[in-house]
Amino acid sequence: MNTQQTQTRIITASLIMLMALLTALDSMAIDMYLPAMPDIASDFQISSGKVQQTLAIFLAGLAIGQGLYGPLLDRYGRRLPLLIGIVIFIIGSVLSALAPNVEWMLAARFIQAIGASAGLVTPRAIVSDTCDLKDSARVFSLLMNAMMLGPILAPMLGGFVLGFGEWRVIFYIIAIIGGITLLWAWQQVSETLVIEKRTPLNLKAIAKTYGGQFTNRTFMCYAMASGFAMSGLFLYVGGSSFIFREHFALSATHFSYLFALNSAGLVIFGAVANRLLVKGLSARRLLMIGMAMHTGFALLLFILTQSMTLSIVPYALLLAGAISALGFVLGNVTALTMHYGGPQAGAVSAVMGVLQYLLPALMGYVVSLFAQSISVLPFAIGICGLMGILFIFASQDKTA
Repeated sequence: MNTQQTQTRIITASLIMLMALLTALDSMAIDMYLPAMPDIASDFQISSGKVQQTLAIFLAGLAIGQGLYGPLLDRYGRRLPLLIGIVIFIIGSVLSALAPNVEWMLAARFIQAIGASAGLVTPRAIVSDTCDLKDSARVFSLLMNAMMLGPILAPMLGGFVLGFGEWRVIFYIIAIIGGITLLWAWQQVSETLVIEKRTPLNLKAIAKTYGGQFTNRTFMCYAMASGFAMSGLFLYVGGSSFIFREHFALSATHFSYLFALNSAGLVIFGAVANRLLVKGLSARRLLMIGMAMHTGFALLLFILTQSMTLSIVPYALLLAGAISALGFVLGNVTALTMHYGGPQAGAVSAVMGVLQYLLPALMGYVVSLFAQSISVLPFAIGICGLMGILFIFASQDKTA
């Protein structure tokens, strides 16, 4: 069987749906419990800032977990580490539901994130094993479109659950989703890394593999651009609730609808990007268009907040434009990063994944040091966009 036939057999519509669900586990574990944060604070009798630490530690766990899974994927293949990761995710979800205090919950959320990180790093490695740059860009765009159903549906599902049950039910539902994902992955995922291409699991080999990634200019520039794009997205996720619920006085239900609409915008832009890829537009050009739109909308919104009093409609529309433009960005920057990372797809995916969640965690911390206002969020998103554009130019990639 030739390579193209193998690729066709492996990358099926069913597998893309599964990989989208795997990639969305982290977003569901984040977005679904956002409406419940005030309830958790009340239950544990803690401040809202303390509850937000459960999000920060989850992002840190995602960054650390992807770094751990990289060598495991290149040593043991893609299937076994993925299945173990899903089991860890289920355990962390159940422990979160059982948490008697915030300290327990912080530990449980970290465990949950370590498991969820397998669902992030493994699909990228599988696609890299089986697709060239053009096909991988199309697959990653499809994955982004499908996985954005999580941010669309998760906040509304979380709000619905709170209508009849307490916040702990949300984590039990997340655990059930993890169980369904485990059964599906057990049946669907076949091994894509042949034994001959596996690398030994020792510190010297790991250091050599990761060292090679950090000295690869084009890879690192695209990986950094990916991290800053994700920073813009997570700054929006972490800050939009305060902006719309506190400043613009939206109810939790109305905010969840607005959040879902912006996620739908991401999906629409991602679908357009996929069609443009089919028509021959390069992944790099789409990436540049998306980053320019993302940055432009954010900085325009910042300028307007400094010069006039904005109502909720123009503010929401401009912010939606900035977030929706990431539909042009995320799939293509992932494909380009993986393409230039070399043959160890597990390590490549891990390094990119660490940066995709470490940079948002750092940017989120920096932004948290400033007083919350409607101008801080678009300014921070715009700066992240500018940094992403600088790294794309610094990659010196003229071929993609």
